[in-house]
Amino acid sequence: MGIKQKFGGAVLTSVLGAALIGGGTFALFSSTTSNAGNTFTAGLLKVDDVTGGAVLKDSVNIGNLAPGDKDTKELTIKNTGNLDAWVKIDSYSTDADDIVNNNIGDIFEGTNSVKLTFDSAPILIPAGETHSFKIGYNFPSSAGNEYQGKSGKVTFSVKAVQARNNTNNDQNGPVSWQ
Repeated sequence: MGIKQKFGGAVLTSVLGAALIGGGTFALFSSTTSNAGNTFTAGLLKVDDVTGGAVLKDSVNIGNLAPGDKDTKELTIKNTGNLDAWVKIDSYSTDADDIVNNNIGDIFEGTNSVKLTFDSAPILIPAGETHSFKIGYNFPSSAGNEYQGKSGKVTFSVKAVQARNNTNNDQNGPVSWQ
């Protein structure tokens, strides 16, 4: 056998081998499956005031304030959603801007008026749990007779944002209040 015949035989053998391999590939068993019924549901972020009424309503002196009265009460918030939340007392408003021709709101106006304080730091409240925020009031001892018979109402605004994917590097508050 000459070199041409040996070379031709080697090429023919290689071609046949490649054909068998390629043909064998098409003869393998295969299977596929699917995984249906995957449901995506967004979580619920919801907080409720569970204080049981106005924070300051049960104060001994709240309905009969005298200069020098001060106290601290609690505003209790429950995370009734299913996502952990950063929660804070965002602000408060009084009816001092709604004064018409009566004494409503006057107790919050002026240098010696009733002052309100609260901790505005965000608190992490896990889903289903509660936290009580401290709210203080102080009717300065220096308040004069101009405050006799005056009154006013306060509304506290509480803000909550999701905690998951919104916690700062220090783990002490949200990245954003949006």
